[in-house]
Formats: sequence, C-alpha cells, structure tokens
Amino acid sequence: MTMKTILLSGVLIAAAPAFACDYPKQPGIPDGATASKEEMITASKDVKAYLAEVDNFLNCIEDEEKAAIALMGDDATDDEIKRRSDMLDKRFEAANEEKALLGEKFNQQVRAYNTKAKAAKN
Repeated sequence: MTMKTILLSGVLIAAAPAFACDYPKQPGIPDGATASKEEMITASKDVKAYLAEVDNFLNCIEDEEKAAIALMGDDATDDEIKRRSDMLDKRFEAANEEKALLGEKFNQQVRAYNTKAKAAKN
C-alpha cells in the first residue's frame, strides 16, 4: 500500500460522517377500505415527503461518490471508476423502483378508499 493510498483511506474514513447519506424510512400506508379521509390526506403528504427524501438521498450519494472519486485523483483506474459508477447506478435503480412500488401501493389504497366512498354515497 502506498503512502498516498493510506492517506486517502484516512481522508475517506474521516469524511464519511460529513456525507452520511441516510436512506429515508418508508411511510405507513393506511388501508383505503377502512381509512378516514384525514388518514388518506396525511398518507398522501407522507408519501410525497418520502419521495422527496429519496431524491435528496440520491443526490447525496451521487455527491458522495463524486467526492470519493475526486479524492482518489490519479490513483483511480478506469475499471475502479466504472465499478463505482455501476454500483451507483444500481443504488439509483433500486431506490427508484422502491419509489414506484410505494406509489403503486398508495394508489391501490386510494382506489380502495374511493370505492368505499362511492359505495357510501349510494
């Protein structure tokens, strides 16, 4: 291990708390068939906030990755940069898939709520 690599490792470890990208916790989704209007409105706000938090998380990990590559400087090989880029892409894909799944789960409950509300009017 070269002295530059040792110093770089120390800098990365020291910088880790500065970046600390925490993945947000998914909000709970009420059962639309039994939820009140207020519960559905609150869930809608919670889902929107969660989606924004995931976007912030993705921006954070992207910035974190750029900083890590910059710290590697000339020691970064093309293979290492590609590997890191591929891992970042996988994290983006997983987060975006989770956002889509949560959105669909919420939409299913909205449909159930609307069906319940329509039946109550009849």
